[in-house]
Amino acid sequence: MRVLLAVGLSLALAALTACAPESDDEEVADGSDALAAFAVEGLAPITPPEARVSTSAIAATFGQAIASGRTLLVTRRLTVQGIDARFVVDAASYETSVVPTAALEAKSRPAQSGDRVGETPFAKSLATLAASHEALSHVSSDAPNLGAAEPFALTIDMCQSKKLWEERLFDWAVNLSSVRSKPTPVGIAMTGVWAKAHPDELGRLLEWEHENKLAITWINHSSTHPLHCLDQSCRNAEFLTASSVDFEEEVLGLERVLLGRGIVPSTIFRFPGLIHDEERLAQLSKLSVMPLDADAWIAKGQPIKPRAVVLVHGNGNEPEGIRGFLDAVAKPSRAQALRSGQSTLVPPIFVAPIPPL
Repeated sequence: MRVLLAVGLSLALAALTACAPESDDEEVADGSDALAAFAVEGLAPITPPEARVSTSAIAATFGQAIASGRTLLVTRRLTVQGIDARFVVDAASYETSVVPTAALEAKSRPAQSGDRVGETPFAKSLATLAASHEALSHVSSDAPNLGAAEPFALTIDMCQSKKLWEERLFDWAVNLSSVRSKPTPVGIAMTGVWAKAHPDELGRLLEWEHENKLAITWINHSSTHPLHCLDQSCRNAEFLTASSVDFEEEVLGLERVLLGRGIVPSTIFRFPGLIHDEERLAQLSKLSVMPLDADAWIAKGQPIKPRAVVLVHGNGNEPEGIRGFLDAVAKPSRAQALRSGQSTLVPPIFVAPIPPL
């Protein structure tokens, strides 16, 4: 635990620069969410997850419909607009959906031993991470490289800020989708405080997603992104490792914010500041969510490389990271490689120890 904390605390200064509020009253999370389009209530974990197999197609309230014959892990119970529902994960593809409970029960059956649920990618990944007490930081060596010499995942943290967002970064990703004639995969590490404070910008992200310009993996970056400074300068902070933090609510709170906007969160969580300890990792594992760090935090001088998880901040608080990334992808050799597919962005879910099928 001490080793994990030491590593995390060494990153705290950079994280504080990127995510610290500019004033005491900036974006204080009060739990209200007046802009939510859907009433999401009673969100709670199902521990351990319930395993089921779909017997016919299931229409989804949010997310993709579920085909027949899919192995599912049911990880949350909730109501949407007063209708009982379940949050389900496709155990092979990692796709997430919210479906009415009545439809799930009518069109699926409880998994049996012959279904070998424990051998599915998601179940095996959760077991691997629970045993390792570690977070993921690079694209799995078992993941397909999609024909590229330099596959990497781009993850964009959106923690609290009053500054203008980094639209130039998203414009670059949207432009790349036009060049490649397919959506650009990106991971958006969203916080509840940013989502509530920036509805127009969040709406623009959703437009790009619906227009098939961005293929967004919605990463959970916590509800309030607390700092919990250890000194007056706030050069050291505990973030979510502080004992006063309601960790489960930090995870579920962001899920509630996203679902209230019709957005389905993924199975990935990024700890603020990349700071975590064994206790928090164990709690996250019980929530059936995988922890994601990064090995190419651009503002810290860590370069893009094959199978890297790139970390930049799209909230306006870390412009040096955005400049560094855009300069790196504008270099003639990499720009040409991105156009040809020899360098390519891959979905962040490829970080899973057992990649999706």
